[in-house]
Amino acid sequence: MSLSKIEFRKIPIPSIYRNRVVNDIYYVVENDRSIVMDNFINLNDDEKDIVKALLINMATIKNFKSPKIIYNLKKYNYGELKPKPHRFFFFQKCGNNYVLFSYVMKKKNSLNDEFYKRLNKEKIRYEKEFEKYIQRNR
Repeated sequence: MSLSKIEFRKIPIPSIYRNRVVNDIYYVVENDRSIVMDNFINLNDDEKDIVKALLINMATIKNFKSPKIIYNLKKYNYGELKPKPHRFFFFQKCGNNYVLFSYVMKKKNSLNDEFYKRLNKEKIRYEKEFEKYIQRNR
């Protein structure tokens, strides 16, 4: 059985906003790959700008609200950031941190509950690793 190497990388907030940061934002890197960043890089420039703006607002505005963000999905304690229809970045809140841990582009219809259950298992695994990461880096 091989063990996965899980890391967390902080998303830098532009310097003009740094004195207003209330939440840090990280993304998961597993075995030197990040499903979040790999897919972010493939977005067009308009979609990237939307994601960046949402993340800056999540980082700098306490309890930021947007129709493009659901903080707690029904039955699950993680959220989704939806910059455009059919594109979803999934995240969880850990203290004063948001951790982006997955991405999916759906073709049609909605994502089924089996998908969300599987994603919840991933979230739990990353959450445990993030708690260890925070403890090591205090």
